[in-house]
Order: sequence, then C-alpha cells, then structure tokens
Amino acid sequence: IDKQQFLRGLARTHGVADRKSSMHILSNVLLTAEGIDRLRLSATDLYLGVTAVVPANIKKGGTIAVAARTLFDIVKNLPDGEVSWKLSDSHAVELSCGKVRYRIPAMPGEDFPPLPNPGDADFAHLDAGFLAELISLTQYSMSHDDTRPHLAGTLFEGDGKMVRMVTTDGHRLSKAERKISGKGSMMNFSMLVPHKGISELKRLLDDVKGGKGKGDEASTIGVATAGGNAFFLRDDLCLNVKLADENFPPYDKVIPSKQSRTVIAARGPLVEALRRISLVANDKSGGVQLTIEPGVLRLQSQNPEVGEAAFAEPEPRSGRGQRRGGRRLRRRRASNRFQRALLAGCAECAHARRDRNRAQRRAGPGRSEAGWRQLRLRWRDHAHAHLVEQGS
Repeated sequence: IDKQQFLRGLARTHGVADRKSSMHILSNVLLTAEGIDRLRLSATDLYLGVTAVVPANIKKGGTIAVAARTLFDIVKNLPDGEVSWKLSDSHAVELSCGKVRYRIPAMPGEDFPPLPNPGDADFAHLDAGFLAELISLTQYSMSHDDTRPHLAGTLFEGDGKMVRMVTTDGHRLSKAERKISGKGSMMNFSMLVPHKGISELKRLLDDVKGGKGKGDEASTIGVATAGGNAFFLRDDLCLNVKLADENFPPYDKVIPSKQSRTVIAARGPLVEALRRISLVANDKSGGVQLTIEPGVLRLQSQNPEVGEAAFAEPEPRSGRGQRRGGRRLRRRRASNRFQRALLAGCAECAHARRDRNRAQRRAGPGRSEAGWRQLRLRWRDHAHAHLVEQGS
C-alpha cells in the first residue's frame, strides 16, 4: 500500500478512536482486506464511526485491530514509498517500508464492534460548501453540555426546498438556511446531530473543500438516516453518527415574527466596536449597552474594577433613519443591554453574500465594499433581540 494513501486513511479515522474508553478495543482502528485491491479502515467510539477505503495490493485477506494512534504516528514517520504489512501468528502486525521495520501488537478483528450500515437508505446529495457554511453560522451557539442532550447538538432539517440548521444553548439561538437543488428523494428530513458529530462532519467538509475529492461530485455530500443513525457519505469515506433521541425546543416560537424596532448597521465596524468595548466588560455579566439615536449607534460598558468604555458608530444609511412601528425614529431614543459574548458571536457569524462586482457597482467612488455587509438588529422588548443578515 502506498504510504500517502495509507496515511490519508488513518488521518480520517484515528481521531474517532476512543483512547479513554474502558473498552480497549475502541482505541484501535480495524483493518479489513476487501477483495484484492481495497483496504478498509474503521474506527468508532460507539457514538461516532468513520470508515475509509484506500487502494492496496492484497495478497491474502484478513482483519485485525491495531492501536489507532500508534499506527498513525508510525506511518506518518515512515519514508515515502510502498508500505508492506502482514499478520503474524501471535496477533501482531509487522510493517516495513524501505529499511524500516516495526512489529505492533494487535487484537482480533472479530472483537471489534460492528458499525451501523445504511443499507438501502436513499441518500440526498447536498453541496458541501453550503453545509460547511451552515455549520459555521450556527456552531458558536450550540451547547456542549452533555447533561442537556436536547441542546447539545444541531437540529438539521430539510423541507424539500430549504435545508436549515438551528442551534441554541439556552441563551443564544442561531438559525441558518439555504435553498437546495440536490438529488435524491430524501429531501424532507429532520435529525438532531450531537455536537461531536457536528465537529466530525465539519472536518469531513473541510477535507472536501480542500480539494481532496474527485470527479464531478467533488463538492457534494450524501446524507441519509437509518436505524437511529445519520450517514454522511463522500467517495471512499463514510461518517455515521448516532442521533440524539430528544426533542429540540420549538425555535419558531422563540424567533419573533414582528419587531417594534429595526436598526441597520454595518457588520465590520460593529464587530470592531464590540471587541474594543469587551476589554472592560464585566467578566460575569459581560453586559454591553446599546443606545440608538437618530443616525448614531452608541455602545457602552462599565466595570467598576477595570473602568468604562464607550463608542459611537454613525448609522450607515444616513437620511433614511431608523423605523419603529412603521415610523421613522427622528426624535426618539431606544436603549437596551445585551450580553457581550452573545452579541459579538452573532455579529461575527452573520454572513452576507460577497458579490464584489455588485457591491462595487453600488458603492460608487470612495465607498468600500464592507459598507454593504450589514446587519439588521431587531428586538421586541428588553428581553428578546436577534440579528438578521442584510444582503447586499
């Protein structure tokens, strides 16, 4: 087997192996010969599972489980070239590459737990780029508290026309969606993917975006569900995730349909202002006060132990004014206090389409493209607020 191909397969699988588990077999990667030209590598922690297939010249079939991290480190430091390995009678693997020889203890492959199989499940093929984008827009507000499994994950759903991801940690809630034009009948689905599964899916998508795919389907991911598991398929790699058997909170009831105030602000300056203000924000409350005046957005934070800071950002669309209840805010003043981490996270993750030609055409002389990457800040009262992407 080629060293680079072997290393690529191990890099995809060894991270899933659970070295801290009381089941020693879970810290291993399963090597299985398939036919005469394929080697399958599998790893699992009983909640996640990854299977990769690499080309190999098989002289005699078999299966063996080897310590994942040890094998990965050994192959990584081998010289380039062909790697030969064979199984001895004492359940040990002998590897050789050039003048280098290794002998590694192993375990019987029959002791390795079987991985879920999608069977005849119908896969929906979705664009890897916008899936990675949905994760980046929502992952920051996902809870990592395993004692609350209904929050410690991402709600991933599709209705035939849109695919969306929703996350919340009880304080913040993010919802991102995109129109789809995928293939397959499994376009209406809903699954609650645990946070570990989302992290592993993000690695898979980064691998695809890095140009490691092949053929016309290089930018698509197959998605399917079967037997309480989600399957994400890409060429010779398959990720399976055990879905959370919980009910995600009804997020539609949290997002207000009507707002009493709407303010439009440029995203870049708002993020920079929040970073400056956060230097003196209270570590416990992290409070930042926003004051809206005609043409001006003021940010202020006070910390008795550190000091106070204030910043005023001119409203980008001067002359239009803000609106409240359908009327322009010309002589009114609105004020609200937000958690600094909540607001900064929303602002940094909010995304606008980067159509440079369109932005430059609208910007005109002396106006930067960044001015058109805007956020729409809305709130009903002093307890509910949300940021909405404002396209250019």
